[in-house]
Amino acid sequence: MSRSRRLALGLAAAMAGAALLAAVARPTARIDEARASQRLEDLFPRTVGAWRVDELHRALVRPAEGGDKAYGVYDQVLERTYVDPAGQRVMLSAAYGGEQSVGLEIHRPDACYPSNGFHIDGRHVVELAVAGQVIPVTRLHAHKVGRSEPLTYWVVLGDAVVADGWEFRLRQLQTGLRGRLLDGMLVRLSSIDTDVERAYELQARFAAELAAALPAPARQRVVGDASPQR
Repeated sequence: MSRSRRLALGLAAAMAGAALLAAVARPTARIDEARASQRLEDLFPRTVGAWRVDELHRALVRPAEGGDKAYGVYDQVLERTYVDPAGQRVMLSAAYGGEQSVGLEIHRPDACYPSNGFHIDGRHVVELAVAGQVIPVTRLHAHKVGRSEPLTYWVVLGDAVVADGWEFRLRQLQTGLRGRLLDGMLVRLSSIDTDVERAYELQARFAAELAAALPAPARQRVVGDASPQR
């Protein structure tokens, strides 16, 4: 059997398996209505340590002209720019979906930025220390003519941060087999900066201060369950 045919058969088997698992793991429970209806504008504080919301630069948060399409699967989207006393700015985008079931995938910046004309460099997963725990986050440098935007993002499925798309789907299937339906949130921090490492350091500082500013229930939703640092 030729290599191309083996690949085609393998892909077909994988697709069939995914469809079967999706049918078997279809959840029956519903998301808590109070949780699903909580506004992101209330969940994320307008003051984070010394940072304050900068209304004048809100328009910078959305990466490109076609951004509305990337947010179509979500129930809520929050876009803010925060500024500190030194004039440094961090842009925050949070997107929430109340029914992140097996058939619904989070739109990650890895895909939506290139679809809007950005080039992606230096993608890597790191562990970020926030509020006494560590969470896996993805860092990448999105850039095009006239805009250099290093960014950090993470995805929370239920109350757990998932490191990548495979872990996301595995957790969906595991909970779906138990009849549970999980909500999901993508949190993105970015800065307009040509110095990529400086931008990552700024975003890490903001993430830590954001987690510290949140009360425990909100912190769990934004950065997941606490886990010991390692």
